[in-house]
Amino acid sequence: MKFIALDIKKSLLRINMNQKKMWFAVGFMTITILLICIKLIAEANQPSKALHQPLQAVVQESTLNTVNLSDDSFRKLGIQIGVIKYESLTANKTYGGEIILPAGGVVSVSAPISGKLISLEKSQLKSGEQVKVGQLLYRIQPIISADARANLVNALADADSLVNVTKSQVDATQIALNRAKKLLEDLVGSQRNVDDANAAHEIALRNLEAAHAKRNALYKVVNLGTVEPIDIKTPKAGIVSNIFAVTDQLVSAGNPIVEISTLNSLWVRVPIPAGDLEAIDQQAEAKIQPLSATSKAEYLIAKPVKAPPTADLLTSSKHLYYAIQSDQSALGPMQRVSVTLNTQSKSNKALTLPWSAVVFDVYGGSWVYTQQSKNLYERKRVFLDYVSGNRAIISDGPPEGSKIVVNGALELFGVETGFAH
Repeated sequence: MKFIALDIKKSLLRINMNQKKMWFAVGFMTITILLICIKLIAEANQPSKALHQPLQAVVQESTLNTVNLSDDSFRKLGIQIGVIKYESLTANKTYGGEIILPAGGVVSVSAPISGKLISLEKSQLKSGEQVKVGQLLYRIQPIISADARANLVNALADADSLVNVTKSQVDATQIALNRAKKLLEDLVGSQRNVDDANAAHEIALRNLEAAHAKRNALYKVVNLGTVEPIDIKTPKAGIVSNIFAVTDQLVSAGNPIVEISTLNSLWVRVPIPAGDLEAIDQQAEAKIQPLSATSKAEYLIAKPVKAPPTADLLTSSKHLYYAIQSDQSALGPMQRVSVTLNTQSKSNKALTLPWSAVVFDVYGGSWVYTQQSKNLYERKRVFLDYVSGNRAIISDGPPEGSKIVVNGALELFGVETGFAH
């Protein structure tokens, strides 16, 4: 029995060894097949990679190179061509400025008398609303205090007395007029006396009418306790910038009710360093641009205006003021702008080109792309002097009349060097 058990155990060991060898062989074959498949796939992809490699070779930035585009690439890049010009220039400087309301551009409408505001419309007056000259904003219902009422009682008594006096004057002048007419009919008097008597009678009648009107107004206040509301109108056209009182609010005499700003003309305040004042031509027009404007945006022209002298001690700068018509732009008060001012320097001629045509390498060098043919472009070095608006002034570079790329230069730089600018 022991021998039989030993034989069975040896048989099982041989079976396990055979299974291990079999699994090892299967694993080895599987790995071999996978490696062969990977190699075949890699070899199959090599031709496709070669097909997708860029035709343009990558070159060093320091080496001038040409870029040859296909017609399709030229169309997709949207290449636009400009010309280097030799222009007469006036030196200028650019400063930061601020849009402000002109002196006298804000009008405050005040209450002429103490009283209660009465609105004319259901909707309330709102800030930013346009108003016209003479437009009725509110009516104010006067409020009479006890002291004022006592004074008005005395004034009413005086008004009654004045009415009686003027009645007597009317009667007296009527008698004098009748007498003068009678004497003229009897050929004793003169026409001049009749005219004088008639004029005196007319004056007495007007005085009587005024006395009656005054007494009636005082009678309404003293006996009826009412006064006719007073109209509050806009003195000039503009925009409601501030509202200090609302409907049904009690206001005192002289208190502001509404503030109106005239925006048909705006001022630009430009702080100029004290050292630059002598160099600036203060009589020349200024060119205004919002800070968000692109290099292709048009300038707005502002004219110099005389204003009370102001300065900033902290920055050692003096303020210059320029007027700009607000209906020509979307500028508003408190907006920051860029202001370009002419200097006293004489005009000189220099090579200029659009600022959008200039590209820079990693070393700060400035370049432009000149057009050699329709689809062939060459990168050439330019030396910048300064930039004025959307024009770059160069001291050296391609000659006058050279055709350069003004739109798409950065894309050409990326095609040439192999990476985005």
